[in-house]
Amino acid sequence: MQLGASATRERLRRLEQRGVITAYQATIDETALGYPLEALVEVDLAPGADPEAFEHGLRARPAVVEALHATGDRDYLVRLRCADTDELHRTVRGLKAELGAHRTVTRLVLHETVPARPRLPAHP
Repeated sequence: MQLGASATRERLRRLEQRGVITAYQATIDETALGYPLEALVEVDLAPGADPEAFEHGLRARPAVVEALHATGDRDYLVRLRCADTDELHRTVRGLKAELGAHRTVTRLVLHETVPARPRLPAHP
């Protein structure tokens, strides 16, 4: 079933009002912008390190495109986009030297098998 233009606008308006749709955004090809290297860095903070200061420092670093505070063996999972291995090296060293990371484990992303996507209901 295809919706007409006015029915589509109305459905979108209702979803926006309910807070289901919160924003519209462009999808950027970071490789085309010169950042072909993607890495996931697991981070443990040093004992006594300030998590708020660490998170603030992450936001200020251009190579950090996502950061998650999670349960498990590590304190944070940080996604980086870098121009090359030199930028990756400088960024990870900076997490330790400047932001209080105690231990890091870095993994290079070889291929994105399932792109980030929202979880939608099984029956709309």
